[in-house]
Amino acid sequence: MIKLNPGYKGLTIFLISLLLSFEYNYYLNFSVFCICIILMIINKISLKKIILSFLPVLFLAVGIFFTGMLYSSSGTAEDITSLTKTVVVIGNIENGLQLSIRILAYAGLGLLFVFTTDPRLFIISLMQQFHLPGNFAYGILAAYGFIPVIKQEYDNMRYAYRARGVKRNIFMLPMLVTAVRSSEGIAMAMESKGFNAKSKRTEYIKLKVTKWDYIILIGSVGTVLSAMYLF
Repeated sequence: MIKLNPGYKGLTIFLISLLLSFEYNYYLNFSVFCICIILMIINKISLKKIILSFLPVLFLAVGIFFTGMLYSSSGTAEDITSLTKTVVVIGNIENGLQLSIRILAYAGLGLLFVFTTDPRLFIISLMQQFHLPGNFAYGILAAYGFIPVIKQEYDNMRYAYRARGVKRNIFMLPMLVTAVRSSEGIAMAMESKGFNAKSKRTEYIKLKVTKWDYIILIGSVGTVLSAMYLF
């Protein structure tokens, strides 16, 4: 998964997610979830990292399960026999499973993409293979590069407040000033280098699309379509 083209990997996961949105089957959703976990382990993602990432999703899935089971519209019938009551309870449980396991499937697909994809390479792939305009691509890359800078500035201001004995920490204004100055510096640097979104540019990193990208794309979508008819 890590060696696949990031853009085509994202397209594959998007198409699978789109197909799952049209299918109301918890067997298929649970199968997709298990396959995502197996692929994460195969790609040497830490098991601890996987568990910690799925903890909030599990809490949400459990809450959705009980909500779907206890407040399903099929549970509002009155004067029902014992057999009908059993059918209603089973229907409510299945409704809860449909909703909760769908969340797990979507979370598995999303985390699989996040854990096996470099964000910078993904943006470059969108620009090279899917013709994303350069001004948007470089803007996203610049915003992504700001994340460690903002974190470092936040730590510096927090230590400065602590050193001066200031109990009320006001971070928004200093961080806003820092962000504006950094963005102006990047804009001036790009302009001084002759950046123009419409002109042709050389590429330091050239991503290629291999036959495995097409095989994974067609095979994954085909497998999900086949499973939709089998389950």
